[in-house]
Amino acid sequence: MNGRAIPLPLRRLQRIAATPVFKLVTTIILVIFGIRWVLDHNHDRDEWPGAVRPTASVESNRVKWDDKRYIQIVADEERLCSAVLVWHEIEEIGSRAQRTLVYPSSWSPDEVETDPALNNTLTRKAHLLREARDKYYVLLHPIEALHENAMLQGVWTDPYIKLLAFNLTQFDRVLVLDSASQPKGNLDAVFLLPKATLAMPWVYWGEPTGWAFSNQMMLITPSASEFAKIEAEITKAESDQFDLTIVEKLYKSKTLKIPQRPYHLMTGELRRQDHSKYWGSGKKWDPEEALQKSKMLHFSDWPVPRPWDSAPQAMLNKHMPKCLKSEWFGATNCKNRMLWMQLYADYAAKRKGFCGSHFEVKVQDQEADPMVRHGRFFHDENT
Repeated sequence: MNGRAIPLPLRRLQRIAATPVFKLVTTIILVIFGIRWVLDHNHDRDEWPGAVRPTASVESNRVKWDDKRYIQIVADEERLCSAVLVWHEIEEIGSRAQRTLVYPSSWSPDEVETDPALNNTLTRKAHLLREARDKYYVLLHPIEALHENAMLQGVWTDPYIKLLAFNLTQFDRVLVLDSASQPKGNLDAVFLLPKATLAMPWVYWGEPTGWAFSNQMMLITPSASEFAKIEAEITKAESDQFDLTIVEKLYKSKTLKIPQRPYHLMTGELRRQDHSKYWGSGKKWDPEEALQKSKMLHFSDWPVPRPWDSAPQAMLNKHMPKCLKSEWFGATNCKNRMLWMQLYADYAAKRKGFCGSHFEVKVQDQEADPMVRHGRFFHDENT
């Protein structure tokens, strides 16, 4: 023989590898690993059009969901009602990550009215805290840093309270949701973005603001050292600053950009004539499809108030979406307007239905908050 003899152990391996049983087992193992790889890396590219996308699939059994939390932080009963509405939507949609409500330690789910005529009934706040805990499986997390009384608030006033989430170091990642938002789809994939101190939606607000971050949702990696930096910045902040001005000063070049579509649809988008910045160029605008595919709706129509207040009719007439000429026989197309009005009407109905008649939406002017004064609101480019 011209070639070298194959060693006996190798010949045995070759014979085993040639058997049907070995080939079947090998195929099964490869299929299992292939399925697992797909589950770990299966992402809808339409949801993550940029370079940043989740590092794993929400279906992966390697993800530890116990240390990931949806967070809402409230310090007054109006926002508490709004928080209950958000928890209702998340419960309807479903979530793997758990839910936590942060509120002042002076509140209690067992608090009763002091008026004897009310026969020891629960206060409004106590009722809503119990609703969150018992109906929507929310962990109640009172903290001493929050106060409803403005005289006791210190640095943790309303423009900054979301940043208290940086101090929730018992969790690996937290997704802080704004009270003027309405979840419309599952948000669990956001937790699985690459590690970063902060991630926020990158949004087109309209000129002159243009593209800028939104605090509608803030994906935060809690850290005691980062919290100390933030608290120090707030202490020396000027009077008109707010949470975004603080985190952009500290993390702007490091903040991950969450795509606005489908994670930040503004109600104001229904007022625009040009939807290319949100919808993309070359695609016909369909407001029903946009709402159906969005995962987070943000009520932003300044000077129309946030949805817990109602605008005077004259203001609504001026700022509601305009009816358009239809392609068919010159008819009028008012779909944008009808959907816009329905969103606000539905919110008002839910607010009264879930929180009680005290929280019924009333006509009221809304003062410009720091976010509005800094241009982070929908800009109507046609007025």
